[in-house]
Amino acid sequence: MSYFNKPATDIFIPDGNGFRQAPPEISGLSFNDCVTFLGYHRDQVMILYSSQSDKITNIAFEIFTRNIVFVRTDKKVTFIADRDLKKALTGFSVTKYYTSGEIKNILESGIENESLTIDYLASVLKLTNVSRNGMFYASRIKTYLYFTNGLLSNFLYDDGFSTEAKELKQVNKTVYDILARAAYKYRAGDDFGAQKEINIQSKAWSAIPNAFGNEFIPLHTYDSGLVNLHMIRVCHYGYPITRLAFQEINYGRYQVISGNGTGDVVLRLGRFDYRFSNTGDLIEIKQ
Repeated sequence: MSYFNKPATDIFIPDGNGFRQAPPEISGLSFNDCVTFLGYHRDQVMILYSSQSDKITNIAFEIFTRNIVFVRTDKKVTFIADRDLKKALTGFSVTKYYTSGEIKNILESGIENESLTIDYLASVLKLTNVSRNGMFYASRIKTYLYFTNGLLSNFLYDDGFSTEAKELKQVNKTVYDILARAAYKYRAGDDFGAQKEINIQSKAWSAIPNAFGNEFIPLHTYDSGLVNLHMIRVCHYGYPITRLAFQEINYGRYQVISGNGTGDVVLRLGRFDYRFSNTGDLIEIKQ
């Protein structure tokens, strides 16, 4: 199939299933001016320089997609055939092109220029149930995006941390650093385990009343300023926990007071003793 066009310009724009030549006034404009003429901000468009085709020199895409904004050709070209596009795109892959570094550059530029709106990113990244304010996960680029008044204002890569942990780091880095210090201190060399602990503790931070101003924090502080928010949920708000879960979240910090696994087991953590049944159920907490 070929896409035939009448005027002689060097810019082609999408038109249904094909392309048509752009208005004559766009011919000869710089890339940035072409992007602006077509209603985009430069940060919203990626331009691919093609050395594979003798007809097509450049293809502009909406960022993070294969949605073509315009194609620049030799001025003698009056139509674009499927084979021309295919040849020009030889070796191009959206997944390979958008490395973490490229994603970072695009998002940082968008934040600086206030050019990446929630509507635009929701469109190109297929985000659903979005609003002008809040954090939303973009699975296509494995990144959490923060929006303020409809504009991208921050982002975090999906690196194993939960939404609660990312939110905590964003709104209260001091508390996040305390939780992280505890996790990495007792799980040296175990990044996965440390991340899991931070995720659990961050969830507790969002769940307990008054967060880091909770009245029970002094009872669960240890090692010169570290704090166990998850155990506040367990001790004072009835959050369920098994012996295995207790041992995992408190790795390296508890003592076995009594029990050999065949009967009740008492484990001590800080100021509290926790009694578990032989099936691992928590049955008593004593201070």
